Amino acid sequence: MQQPRPSAARPSARPASGSLLTAPLPGQPCAVAMQQRALGKLVPSGLPSGVWRGAAIRPHAAPRSSGGPTGAVSSQTPSGAAAAAPPAAAKGPATATGTTAAAPPAVSTSSSSGAASTTAATKPAPAKEVAAPPAAAPNANGAAAGAAAGAGTGAGAGASGPAPNIAARGPASPVSFDKAMAAKINAARELARRLAEEKQAAKAGLDKGVDTEGKRAAEVASAEAAAQAAKADALVRALRRAETNRDTLQRLRAENEALRELLLEVAADKEAARARMEQVISGLSDQALVERTKAAVSAGLVPPPVSAAGLLATPARPGAAAPPKPADAAAVAAAATAVPVAAAAAAVEAQLVAASAQVAESISPTKAPAAEPLPPVVEDVQLVAEMRNVLQQKAPLESSEDTIKQVVKKTELSGAAAAATEASAAATAVVEELHQAMEAPAVAAAAAAAAEAAAPAAAPAAAPAEVVEAAAAPPAPAVEVEVVAAPPPIPEPTAAQLQGLAHKATAANRLIFTWPEAGGLVGRPVRIYYNRARGPLPPTGRLQVKAGFNKWEEIVVFDMEPAQGLPPGGGQEWWVLSLELPPDLFRFDYVIMDGQSGAVDNNGWRDFQVALVDAPSEDEVMAARAEAYRRFDEDRRRLIEEEEKRLWRLVESRALDAAAAARVEFRRRRDSELLEAARQVVADRRKADITAVPAANSVPGVYAWCGGPPRPGQRAFLAYNRVHGSSGGGLQHSGSVRLHLGYDGWWNKITQTTDLAPLTPDQLASHNLSSAGGMQWYGAWVDVPYSAAVLNFVFSDREQRSWDNNGMRDYHTLVAGAHSGDELVEMLHAAMKRDSADSDKEVEDRAALRAVRKVEAKGLTMRKRREVVHDFLYTVPLSPRAGQPVQVYYRPEATMLRGRPEIWLRAAWNRLGAAACNAAGGALRPLAVRLEPCLPGGLGFYKATVQVPSDAWGMDLSFSDTDSTSGGFVDDNGGLEYHIPVEGSATPRRSLSIVHVAVEMAPIAKVGGMGDVVTALGRAVQEQGHDVSVIVPKYDCINYALVDELVQDSGFHWGGTFVRVWRGFVEGLATTFLEPENGMFWVGCIYGRNNDAQRFGFFCGAALQYLKSTGRQYDLLHCHDWQSAPIAWGERGASKAMFTIHNLSYGADLIGRAMQSCNVATTVSPTYAREIAGHPSVASHLNKLYGVLNGIDQDIWDPSEDPCLPMHFSAENVAAGKEAARRLLRQRLNLAQADVPVVGCVTRLVAQKGIHLIKHAAWRTLERGGQFVLLGSAPDGRVQGEFNALRDQLARAYPDRAALVFTYDEPLSHLIYAGSDMFLVPSMFEPCGLTQMIAMRYGTIPVVRKTGGLVDTVFDVDHDEERARAKSMETNGFSFEGTDFAGMDYALNRALSCWYSDKPLWHSLRRRAMQQDWSWNSPALDYLELYYKALKS
Repeated sequence: MQQPRPSAARPSARPASGSLLTAPLPGQPCAVAMQQRALGKLVPSGLPSGVWRGAAIRPHAAPRSSGGPTGAVSSQTPSGAAAAAPPAAAKGPATATGTTAAAPPAVSTSSSSGAASTTAATKPAPAKEVAAPPAAAPNANGAAAGAAAGAGTGAGAGASGPAPNIAARGPASPVSFDKAMAAKINAARELARRLAEEKQAAKAGLDKGVDTEGKRAAEVASAEAAAQAAKADALVRALRRAETNRDTLQRLRAENEALRELLLEVAADKEAARARMEQVISGLSDQALVERTKAAVSAGLVPPPVSAAGLLATPARPGAAAPPKPADAAAVAAAATAVPVAAAAAAVEAQLVAASAQVAESISPTKAPAAEPLPPVVEDVQLVAEMRNVLQQKAPLESSEDTIKQVVKKTELSGAAAAATEASAAATAVVEELHQAMEAPAVAAAAAAAAEAAAPAAAPAAAPAEVVEAAAAPPAPAVEVEVVAAPPPIPEPTAAQLQGLAHKATAANRLIFTWPEAGGLVGRPVRIYYNRARGPLPPTGRLQVKAGFNKWEEIVVFDMEPAQGLPPGGGQEWWVLSLELPPDLFRFDYVIMDGQSGAVDNNGWRDFQVALVDAPSEDEVMAARAEAYRRFDEDRRRLIEEEEKRLWRLVESRALDAAAAARVEFRRRRDSELLEAARQVVADRRKADITAVPAANSVPGVYAWCGGPPRPGQRAFLAYNRVHGSSGGGLQHSGSVRLHLGYDGWWNKITQTTDLAPLTPDQLASHNLSSAGGMQWYGAWVDVPYSAAVLNFVFSDREQRSWDNNGMRDYHTLVAGAHSGDELVEMLHAAMKRDSADSDKEVEDRAALRAVRKVEAKGLTMRKRREVVHDFLYTVPLSPRAGQPVQVYYRPEATMLRGRPEIWLRAAWNRLGAAACNAAGGALRPLAVRLEPCLPGGLGFYKATVQVPSDAWGMDLSFSDTDSTSGGFVDDNGGLEYHIPVEGSATPRRSLSIVHVAVEMAPIAKVGGMGDVVTALGRAVQEQGHDVSVIVPKYDCINYALVDELVQDSGFHWGGTFVRVWRGFVEGLATTFLEPENGMFWVGCIYGRNNDAQRFGFFCGAALQYLKSTGRQYDLLHCHDWQSAPIAWGERGASKAMFTIHNLSYGADLIGRAMQSCNVATTVSPTYAREIAGHPSVASHLNKLYGVLNGIDQDIWDPSEDPCLPMHFSAENVAAGKEAARRLLRQRLNLAQADVPVVGCVTRLVAQKGIHLIKHAAWRTLERGGQFVLLGSAPDGRVQGEFNALRDQLARAYPDRAALVFTYDEPLSHLIYAGSDMFLVPSMFEPCGLTQMIAMRYGTIPVVRKTGGLVDTVFDVDHDEERARAKSMETNGFSFEGTDFAGMDYALNRALSCWYSDKPLWHSLRRRAMQQDWSWNSPALDYLELYYKALKS
């Protein structure tokens, strides 16, 4: 451990008599704070000067008597003080006598001897004199009531032995958490100081010979400091637990009392109490109380009140081992109070979706259909119907969920490069207007309240002006200030006085005396005299005082100077230090050091101490600091809240842009679909041969279009001669005539059937028809289709026994002025846009809503990540600007640097790392800056100011206890550093180029979870604005219908064969397919061949050769599992390698080699990373291994859009949605429609998945009255046979309560996830596991075995409250640890009992499970951090 570096001087402790102190060294502690103290202005933030130590603080007066013997002062050890005092304990208090109260009290010396020796330090006191007192017993709250340390004191004013006692002012207070934390910090600092002194003593011993006694004393002192530090740490932990329990009990008591009063009011007047009920219920933290209260009010009942203690001692549910914990109730409170918040969020979402239509209109090249006159083509009913048929075949509207997903995905990919940019001006303006409208009522109400409050201040006209002014003025804060006279100045000592004090000290064998003799006055000068001639320090020309203020919480080094008026000689060589004591000082310890050799006189390892007169008590100082910290924290939270509001408005603006872009993309997509369908319909209609038939407007003696040729969309009169032809053709033997009319080559069969009537002579004359030769004319008006080019028609009698079809050639007439094909396409396109406008509007709105929710989900992820960091690190401004200064605030006590004497900030830029920033030079050079405490005592935040370079787009921060780049303690976020985005940079953010090399990729080539990770992770990182591509083998079993824009690009020779290169897009990711002509991947499967290792090894070599042939330098190559492990040690040039272990059960030798060669390695969950840490393949490379939890694709698993469900639902209507799904699930699997729980399981039936526990769970569920559903299959025929037998047994025993389905059925799996109440995952090992996250997404409660990723995602309701809270999560399921049936029963019984007997808790579990985010938003950011780490490795 590195020795803390002492400071050269404490600026506030200025010389009192004109003697000069050495200038402070740059970067030494508390330079700013001490300077403020020197000016008398050391006041915490937010507190007025003179009142910062409490409500009744007064300026320090001259010392006065304090009870007991006149002038006596007692040991300043406040009752209950939780501080570890630096010095070891002395034997007992010294007695003192003094003068009258009018004069400064004289302190008599004790008879302890300061043994003079020539070693680097004085000899220690016996061990029994330095032993710490026993710790106090725990108090009622479970915390220690006494102090952890502070028992012993060093030499005081004028004494080299124990210091005189000092009377503590004010009542003693119990141990507070703040005081315990301060003690913990001080104890850690004291331990560091003791170790440094031990090291210095050992060094001096080497120079002057071995001093066994001194060495032993140093070791004892260090051990004692370590013990005190451990005690202080234990006290902090105990107090934290006690305060948590106490807060929970107090909250529950208050809530129960409010409920009791509420229910009494309800009993008296139900209607009058409803408003109060809503107010009380909204503040409850226990969801069970919420549900019971609502039920009681609805029923008009008044159940007996339940005490908080009774609530904690409620009998357990059947099968449960423990009642619900208060912490869990507090977690449920968030879900209860989140209901109005969720409603408000939904309202904002609705407004954003509505506003996005306006933004879309301003940017859309394809406008929404306007209210224009109806196209005449809509009259062609058959044409429009055919258009609908084509659309249903090509892009059916019932699959609108898929359309929505594709639309949003396309907009995300198109805007990925601008992921970190500002929102558009239009969206920003709309969002501002929305918030102004929402905030207007609150602003108006606040103004009204202010006006109402100001009204009484207006005095009557006759009132005196002074009264009016007094009434209008705001009340001043009530601060009790005791007005006392200013203290008289400390007189300069005369030579006679100094010589007398020196003689007295020498006679008493003391090395120290002070002026004033009685002790120091805080805020006043004091002088410390030291006789080096009689001390153990060597005779050099430089002495120093290492001062420890307030139990060594601040360590400052001062230079001494030879004393004037005390000439050397006769065994005397006096040195003096003059300094002014800070006003907030309650204890002052010090040691004397030789400035050249570093030797220390620490009073026999007990330290020296200056007696303080009229000093504030430790309780007063701690109370003032606590108040200052509270105000500081209020300001900090307010600042962060305001910035989060600004950032969230930016998220809303981006969401609005995304929604508008989704609308534009949907309209473009839909317009393209309609246009393509119109073209297809017209192409089918307007074939080349339809106008090639013999056509005529009339055939003499047969038919005639009277009034001219037919025109589109108009009525035309057709006349037909029933008797025509030389051989008696026509329908001369029929008594009736019927027209059968079609068009465009009978495109849509017969569209009109019309009976023709005989024409009268007048009609014949009007149509210029002749009846000569026995002609018999019939006629009728015909509607000509608007889209027709050729009319096709034949005639028959009414009974359709006789036909005239022109000798099997039919009759044809061209339509005059028929529309061209392009014109028809345009009209048909417009008609269909109007026809589908309503349904398209609904789909478009849903696409916009999905886009809004996706952007907001990412914004929430970022906000949660910021909240975690803001607890110990933030900046002012919170969003730094390039080229401007920024203040960095850091709280060491919340990190591994707690208690360190110095805190240093190291800053680099733009994710380059310190080495690259040094190489870049200029303003991007890395910085090392000393942080100074914001408040006295080292509690709370430290800060430093940093100038941000103009071309910086990100700050990379780490913290250390030294300015050296090597050694010391370092908080660098586990090697990842803390990254803070910078706005307004002159340099754009660097985009990474990442290539995934894998043998699986969903959905085209998926066997296990690896394929899901490759696709989902790639998309998530690409949406962050980075260039991501994938290389996979070109299997012959790929569904290439799922690959967009697939083309053969090029090829190359590798491994004795030619490798074809294909390019396409899968789920929006650029994908390269490698197809070797040796047929390695033309085997009909992905796995299962005896040469899988050889095939995939060839693929890895070909992938590296392909990357080399592109001539492009990629930043990272990401390889997955043993199949693509050779990428890590292959020839990859300057590209870094990331390796992900998906399952260590296979290919351990290849994985071990990849671990050795890669730059960074990951596995799929933090717990699995710990589980495999001892495996030989990874044990020696743990410094590279990180666990990053996988996510799920929420586009696929989304109950609000899932087409496989009978009803879409979210957390707001989870009960109704799951009931609908459960009803359909039971109907499909022939299960009874009963009010019993459904336990579901979707899994592969292999040993890893715990098949023996699955079988047992099926029987246990049915025994408890539930229903059991299993979907899965076993690759092992023996295992499949066992489950076939189980299915038959369950069918006989429980015919309508169990269903086991052994096939692949994707829609059924969605229905099981949504329709089940519980989901079973009893895996023996599970690297990550996705099914439990999918189940929670659908509001189904998981019952899992504690292993791998199941531990990281499922937090047990009864046992994991603290673990969930530590991860900013809530409990969400039930878990067990063993592999036997008893463990399975323990979790499953608790889940079933909760369903049966605690429905309020069950409902809250479902809601909170649905609200938890298991997407790839956060894992993608974790992977990005590791990508940057790999680049710097």
